[in-house]
Amino acid sequence: GGEGSMLDNTALFFGSASSAFHLSRNYPLLLFGGKNMGFKHGHYLKYGEGNDKNQATSGISNDSGWRAEMRYTELPLSNLYLTMLHKLGVEANSFGGSTETLREV
Repeated sequence: GGEGSMLDNTALFFGSASSAFHLSRNYPLLLFGGKNMGFKHGHYLKYGEGNDKNQATSGISNDSGWRAEMRYTELPLSNLYLTMLHKLGVEANSFGGSTETLREV
């Protein structure tokens, strides 16, 4: 038995290894399922400040962006991983240097 569908009791995470210019910032990510695990769905989340136009380059204005400084503040992806661990019942205090979780997830 169990309550709900298999997807309600399973978390599926999909992401890309890079966003643009092979930079490790502004990743496109999808999180499915996990309704019975406490995940909140049905909305789009964008973290960071200053990237109001959602450009994939996250503040990079030319093709040598890997040398340019970031002009926007972003949250580390490890905050999401720590949030996912907590939803899965893992009592971790940190993950990859992150100690904060994302309430909106």
